[in-house]
Amino acid sequence: MKRVLIIAIGCIVACTLSAQQPTVKLSEDTITYSDSTTDTTTPVSTKINKKNTFWSKNKITYGGSFGFNLNRYDYYLMLMPEIGYQLFTPWHFAVAPKYSYYNDYDGLSEEHTLGVRISTRVDLIKFAKSSHYATRLFILLAYVYEHQWDHYRAYDTSYFDAGIGIRQGIGTKGSLYVMAGWHLYDSSARNWFTNPIPAISVGVEF
Repeated sequence: MKRVLIIAIGCIVACTLSAQQPTVKLSEDTITYSDSTTDTTTPVSTKINKKNTFWSKNKITYGGSFGFNLNRYDYYLMLMPEIGYQLFTPWHFAVAPKYSYYNDYDGLSEEHTLGVRISTRVDLIKFAKSSHYATRLFILLAYVYEHQWDHYRAYDTSYFDAGIGIRQGIGTKGSLYVMAGWHLYDSSARNWFTNPIPAISVGVEF
């Protein structure tokens, strides 16, 4: 009788243990699911932090310049509004429509010009620690296409310009600048460095 009772108790214990096994498996599945959820959220967080800052409306600049060249024989005036984009901290790109007027003091030669200038500017030296109000030395390279006309004829020409100047920062992206520029190559004259006298231009950017 005792043997029968012991066998019966053993069977009850075995059934009880076998009934608890699904609960253990469910717990393991839950832990596995929790770990997999944590792994999938980590890459999402990494992707959110990666932002492309190359294009921004805050990097667009507006402005323009007024230029002149005065000497003993003639004078030259120029007006040029401009829109640009700050590609990187020292590098700026701009497109500008242009109008200029040329005349000698005798009134024998008068010329009007409409054109467009594509330019790139690079800041070389910053003379202050503050970026907003720093004074910078810069160089400028430009390609200019123009349509010119006078009393006798009309023609198209193009040339490359180079200039060096100083600009004073005003706020986050504004500046006032003065620049001396030269023609590097004139397609109409087919010659390099046609005029050693620089054209002085004064401009604003904001």
